[in-house]
Amino acid sequence: MEEKNQSKNTILWILLFLFALLIIFLVYSNLKTKKEYQKTIYNLEQTAAEKDSLQSELENIYAQYQDLKTNNDTLNQKLNAQKQKVAQLIQELRHVKATDKQKVEELKQEVVLLRNIMKSYIKQIDSLYQKNQVLVKENRQIKQQYSAVVVQKQQLEQVADSLKKTVKIAATLEARPISFLALNRRDRTTRRIRRTKKFQVCFTLLANKIAPKGTKTIYLRIARPDGEILINDNSSTFVYQGKEIFYSAQKQVDYQGKDTQVCIYYSNNTELPSGKYTAYVFVGDRLILTNEIELK
Repeated sequence: MEEKNQSKNTILWILLFLFALLIIFLVYSNLKTKKEYQKTIYNLEQTAAEKDSLQSELENIYAQYQDLKTNNDTLNQKLNAQKQKVAQLIQELRHVKATDKQKVEELKQEVVLLRNIMKSYIKQIDSLYQKNQVLVKENRQIKQQYSAVVVQKQQLEQVADSLKKTVKIAATLEARPISFLALNRRDRTTRRIRRTKKFQVCFTLLANKIAPKGTKTIYLRIARPDGEILINDNSSTFVYQGKEIFYSAQKQVDYQGKDTQVCIYYSNNTELPSGKYTAYVFVGDRLILTNEIELK
């Protein structure tokens, strides 16, 4: 009986031991499962955080591409292509599940590549900007130099024009005061209009070393008291101040830069009124002398 009781006790202890082992196993399994669950939750949270970080970084890269601008058409095309690629990745990332860690890792590598590409474009744009600034500076200097040359040219032209005017003035023929006489048929002076058969105008072209030498055409215009110009069959016209006007007589004179005595005659065959007569002497198209006489 006693042995039977001992046997029962032994079996009971064995059962208790096995039950204790089962409890320990269950507790261990539960702790292990809980730890793996926590790890899974942690990994999911990390992946979700990485996904959010990638989303933010891609949006930041896209915004930076929006701000990148250059005048280089080829570079602008490349920037637009990269910007479109970033926009596609943003859309792709929005559809990636937080549990897809592998896809998130792949997109992370893409973002790193895109970031490096963008940095290279920023360097290119900065280099182009620096070169453009140099060109702008050089262009500004060239414009300043050109403006200085233009101003200098204008000044030189003004000086040249002034010199031309000075030379032209200096080269202009001058004459001494003229004698204006009425002559009778014996070539003696008279104050009687009825006896006047000829008008004589004499003067001296003054010496001028600058004035062109050669033949000079002298024109004489004699105005009657009523302003009418005396003309005859030998009279014609010449141009003065852009208009053709009549002359009473004209003479060709050989001028060699020295004092040159000149006399011009106008023969009268008509009856003339008494009063004041005025003589006008022209060299070419320039009036150089005038004089008057009173005839009774």
